[in-house]
Amino acid sequence: MLDCKPIETPMEMHNKLRILPDQIPADKGHYQRLVGRLIYLSHTKPNVAYAVSVVSQFMHAPSEEHMEAIYRILRYLKSAPGKAGDQITRRSTSGYFTFVERNLVTWKRKKQKVVSRSSAETEFRGMTHGVC
Repeated sequence: MLDCKPIETPMEMHNKLRILPDQIPADKGHYQRLVGRLIYLSHTKPNVAYAVSVVSQFMHAPSEEHMEAIYRILRYLKSAPGKAGDQITRRSTSGYFTFVERNLVTWKRKKQKVVSRSSAETEFRGMTHGVC
């Protein structure tokens, strides 16, 4: 994916991914590994959280259409490598979304008060704010 063309959005508008009986199946193990990595990444990049939640619903029976949705998220991430932090102050931006069933209830995005020493520390700070 290093030579892919970057895009501006992580998902197509009005994209309704679903499971159909005549879909071409994708490699289930590869799909699950990619989704797992995207779930981990979505803790520090809330701008992809919704798209990742959609593709994670098809872990048991992924198709080529679902794999294309993952590739679209990866192409979006290529266009936005530094959108979760401030390059001048070096402080990260954390955020979270709260869903009840499938309905978005609250969301928050906030620049952290301190500079984290590692990305793991940044992720823990973000998760702490979300839980609180």
